[in-house]
Amino acid sequence: MIPEIGIPGLILILVVALLVFGPKRLPEMGRSLGRGMREFKDSVSGNKNDDDDQPAELSPPNAAQSAGFCSSCGAPLTVGAQFCASCGTAAASTANGLSEAPRQTATIEHDS
Repeated sequence: MIPEIGIPGLILILVVALLVFGPKRLPEMGRSLGRGMREFKDSVSGNKNDDDDQPAELSPPNAAQSAGFCSSCGAPLTVGAQFCASCGTAAASTANGLSEAPRQTATIEHDS
């Protein structure tokens, strides 16, 4: 029913695939096919090696390094900072040690 392909048949299939998909896309397709076969084999055999697929978890910022956030632009403030490094807004100290800058409002007057 299915004839044997053999070496000449494989070469013909590779040449046709190269012509259809191009020299740039063919290696990408081979990599993704190999990656898919490896994932399938690992899931069937029960191997768990997902270290490279999982993004690294970020640790929360250390309280000693940060003294709050700027109320004007939201950038983190360093301990002992009197001004925001991003926008230059003055930072006021509060009782809990976090810095906050007073909110500045502007009034626009229109002539009628």
